[in-house]
Amino acid sequence: METRKLTVSGLVQRVGFRWSTMALANKMNIPGTVKNNSDGTVTIYLQSTPDKIDRFIEKLPSASGFAHIENIDQESVPNVEQMHDFHVLY
Repeated sequence: METRKLTVSGLVQRVGFRWSTMALANKMNIPGTVKNNSDGTVTIYLQSTPDKIDRFIEKLPSASGFAHIENIDQESVPNVEQMHDFHVLY
């Protein structure tokens, strides 16, 4: 089990991106969170196997019809408590 933090940049705010992200995560049974940042990026935390997280990242650009992802920065986050659901944070 891995927890990975993604920082997504591009046209990812005010286009339904958080809700599309949540729908994809729920469809793939991946718990985590998604949150808008003040700099226009979006932060996503995912908790699953590395392969499943990689598949999520591959599908993410086509999950929202209005978003345009320019870049996804990734980092592994150690020692995170087990997550059970996916939530949009405000």
